[in-house]
Amino acid sequence: MAYDVFISYSQKDSIIAEEISSALSDAGISFFIDKEGIDGGQNFPQVLAQAVDDSTIFLFLASKNSYNSKFTRSEVTYAFNHKESGAIIPYIIDDSETMPPDLELMLGNFNWRHKSSCPIRPALIEDIRKAIANPDKGTIGGRTNVSSRKNKVFFWTIICVVSLLLVVAALFAISSTRNHRINQEALSASSQYEQLIAQADSLVNCAEAIKESENSIEKTSEQISYLKQAYSVLDSADAVRHSFDNSQFKGLFVKDIDNNQSSIKARLDSIHNVWASYAFDSYNLYKVSHRDSERENVLTCIEYALSIKSNKELESLKEVLNQ
Repeated sequence: MAYDVFISYSQKDSIIAEEISSALSDAGISFFIDKEGIDGGQNFPQVLAQAVDDSTIFLFLASKNSYNSKFTRSEVTYAFNHKESGAIIPYIIDDSETMPPDLELMLGNFNWRHKSSCPIRPALIEDIRKAIANPDKGTIGGRTNVSSRKNKVFFWTIICVVSLLLVVAALFAISSTRNHRINQEALSASSQYEQLIAQADSLVNCAEAIKESENSIEKTSEQISYLKQAYSVLDSADAVRHSFDNSQFKGLFVKDIDNNQSSIKARLDSIHNVWASYAFDSYNLYKVSHRDSERENVLTCIEYALSIKSNKELESLKEVLNQ
């Protein structure tokens, strides 16, 4: 389904998000907004990414709340990488004056709007209409030419001192360029790391939702698939973080995100341990009954557990049963 506007916001800003939704509806502008959350059986990141792709305009409700939301920051990163610059409109809805460095890196040169000077009705709605009509030009909501003005000032400054410090200026320019590139790589990697952690969290949520459902047995294979994907995503996140372990940017990959990652791993391990426990309990019954059906049940539980995570004890038990 195609939308005119995708609204990216923090759930803590639901009141103003509802106000903007109402204004868009009154103006006949279609929009996507996640009010209730994504259904447990759906791939949360995939649904949101598809909605961003299907929307002409990406409206980011910037606030202290959204700056601290891993989901809105992931949505902004995805929109920045996939949408035309003119299709992104950052709209400040509170008194926040600073933003996280990764968002500043992506959106610092955009034409921001502030609720105090650009009220929802009619100013913001009118800007959105213009952007919908011309999303690829960058005239509405697009990047300004801030970097060009900075480059001109830098250029004339160099001209003034070139006769005395030509060599020093050249070395300084090379060093600045290199540092800027490294800063960009680190900020991009940090954003990617947070996205991967959020994706793993979503996958575990899906698996846990299946576990609690009435027909959980019939959906065991689907649950296992979510868990395997979650482990794979966490491995990718670890690889991104470890590449900066010995650098000055290590601090970008800790804070609350590492604690969240540990929590996700603990939840994954707990589900793996459930299947391992089923396997050992069934094996104890098999040693008493020697029934083929009980043996098959043991092997099934072992396969489920091993498909999630390796376990030497279970692998040894499997070899014994297959002899």
